[in-house]
Amino acid sequence: MKRLLPIIFLVNFLSHAQLQPALFQFKTDTVIRWHFQFGEEFSSKRIDENRWHLRYPWGGLLLDQKQWAVPEMIDVNNGNLELKAVEVKKKVKVENWMINQAQAKELQIDVKNDSVYLDYLTSCLWSKDTFRYGYFECKATVPEGKGLWPAFWLYGQNQKDEIDFMEMKGERAQDIHIDIHLPNRKDYVKNAVGLKKDWGGWVRMKNQLVGQSVIYSGIWLPNSLTYFVNGVPVSHFAGDFETPMNIVLNLAVARDGYAFNPGPDAQTKFPATFKVDYLRVWQLDAQTPLIKANFPELRRENLNEVQAAVKKPISLIYPKKQLEKEQGFVSLVPLNSHTYEVQNNGISSLEVNAWVGTEAHPEFIQKSIIDLSNAPKELEIELKVGDQKIRFKPQ
Repeated sequence: MKRLLPIIFLVNFLSHAQLQPALFQFKTDTVIRWHFQFGEEFSSKRIDENRWHLRYPWGGLLLDQKQWAVPEMIDVNNGNLELKAVEVKKKVKVENWMINQAQAKELQIDVKNDSVYLDYLTSCLWSKDTFRYGYFECKATVPEGKGLWPAFWLYGQNQKDEIDFMEMKGERAQDIHIDIHLPNRKDYVKNAVGLKKDWGGWVRMKNQLVGQSVIYSGIWLPNSLTYFVNGVPVSHFAGDFETPMNIVLNLAVARDGYAFNPGPDAQTKFPATFKVDYLRVWQLDAQTPLIKANFPELRRENLNEVQAAVKKPISLIYPKKQLEKEQGFVSLVPLNSHTYEVQNNGISSLEVNAWVGTEAHPEFIQKSIIDLSNAPKELEIELKVGDQKIRFKPQ
């Protein structure tokens, strides 16, 4: 069920509504409550450009890979963000400030009248706000097709820090690539015999990811970073990052001989679409403000244009004793001023109950909906997963 109230509106909505969105992280030894900070449900017809850049700050033109991320490749339909890629294979007029003239000369690219030959037009959504620490999640469907390269990641204000929650390839149906980037090779970790290796890599899941609706997420805390796929932990990094980061969602196209090769083949279908159902950010402290950082303004003149388990963990980034404590997440998202939708991420044994003291009130619970329109003020909601449970009063 799509949320009736877009979370983008909840920032204002919370000031006078009864219900607040909440997220509970269940572990074998504790239950942690997270507070909603920022998000998009993509229920509006347009992207709010007060909150998002519709391209990369540096313009998004990749001369060496013959592609360009442009706002025209972004759409919103049926409650989903649609990040698209199309094949063009022709000269396209671009804005002069985006053209790296030195690179064009090195690559022997003929730039005439600010036109360059492009193979693809691609897409990117880049948050104007920055974040430091939290639980970041998006529910998305990755397109099938060789060479298609969608991603969900964070990028630091020092242009060095990077957290890649998800990078995929349309031809690798069960694989997710996770990574980090830090200056001075702080992203190296020691393996079992003491050799330094790059942290990150391809993780093979038991079930198919490509073409499926999947929740990709990660928890970034001081000196700790943990990745999840449908609530299942897949990796952990013991380290930190220096700066606040922007959120990035994008669809690129790989190229033979470059990062994430191979590129497309004759069977790859264009236009391709990376669909995002929602994007949410949660904080442990309900009072944590958004971090405002200096960020270059975009130049816009003259624009014409299922439950999964890990099949093959990477031992170097999978501390089993730590990650086996994770049981999953439960989100309570307000549909209106008196109704919650309960969303389950990675938990198969969730029980939802309503209580007043020691007296149960099942009449307020209907499958994944909690209707509190006639509930007494003393009523509490109980979430139970195995031996772990938590009660709270809706607010």
